[in-house]
Amino acid sequence: MNKAKILVGITHYPHVNFFKHAVRILQGLGYFDLELVVQPRGRLVSIVERELPDVPRSLWGQHRSSLIAKLVDTAQTEARLLSHYRRRRFDVVTGVRNVTLTHVAWIYRRPSVVFEDDIEYKLGFLAYKPLATRVVMPASIPYEGRNVVKYRGFKELAYLHPKYFKPDEQALAEYGLRPGRFVFVREVSGTSLNYRHIEQGALARVCPSLRDMGFGIVLSLENKTLRALFKDQCIILEEPVRDIHSLLHFAALTISSGDSMARESCLVGTPAIYTGRREMAIHAELEKRGCFFNAADAADILDAVETILRNNIKGHTMRVISEAIGSEWEDTTEVIVNNLLSVIHKDDSLVARYRAT
Repeated sequence: MNKAKILVGITHYPHVNFFKHAVRILQGLGYFDLELVVQPRGRLVSIVERELPDVPRSLWGQHRSSLIAKLVDTAQTEARLLSHYRRRRFDVVTGVRNVTLTHVAWIYRRPSVVFEDDIEYKLGFLAYKPLATRVVMPASIPYEGRNVVKYRGFKELAYLHPKYFKPDEQALAEYGLRPGRFVFVREVSGTSLNYRHIEQGALARVCPSLRDMGFGIVLSLENKTLRALFKDQCIILEEPVRDIHSLLHFAALTISSGDSMARESCLVGTPAIYTGRREMAIHAELEKRGCFFNAADAADILDAVETILRNNIKGHTMRVISEAIGSEWEDTTEVIVNNLLSVIHKDDSLVARYRAT
């Protein structure tokens, strides 16, 4: 039997989680050969090796800081991938906002399925959108188009839906933490074009106040050169972390300059304070449900912390998110699989049969 070939692009840490359950389902169906193309970035390669060790992969491109360097790297990567694609003849490519793979698939007139929840990043969105076969995005994003497909929920529910994520209190033991007695802090680097505007190390200013409140602080620090600013105040995580989402779940609250982890926090039941100062449509639904707070500076952050603690927003978040997952939002992994099956003309009832085995 000739198997359909699927090429999956991985360019950022959350993309591993986003695709890993879909990859397992597709492998289990027995009709597909899958390959990963991974952009070396920090610990990304080691995370891929841990999470998807048996999936063939190749490394393409680099993670660069300047716009010119990014454009040069994109052109070089596309040239190499064109040759690779010609040899392997993939039936479909997929990724999260993956410009390079979409261009290569379009050149060979093969389908591409791209997942998106950040149309505000126009440089990335407009670079691939006209060429993609399908752009799949949450229904809460107010954007329509001939190739746009909507689903209910968030891309993070591909791995945080209760089918896949069960909080494990044992994840706290190695850090000496107790549920509800610590704050999770995420500081992203300014390498990404999305976050070149943020002040590096700014979240260190709120740590003394959090400690005065009696909280421990767990820090996910993308730019490890800033370690000295935080080392006397925080437990600094070393990636890859065994169960970072359980740490998020058991935290009293999360403070994050990165948008992905702020959403993840809400979706595992912990209120989030987002300091990245990006206006994103995807956040409106979480803001409306009262679990996502925006903060521009240290004073705003501490005001939001007081609001969360005074009004038991943690309990509120756990309740409203559980209700929405149970009655409103979709399992995003099934959205991924069904869209891929559809463009290569496979019956999506295959997924139901796989789950029944």
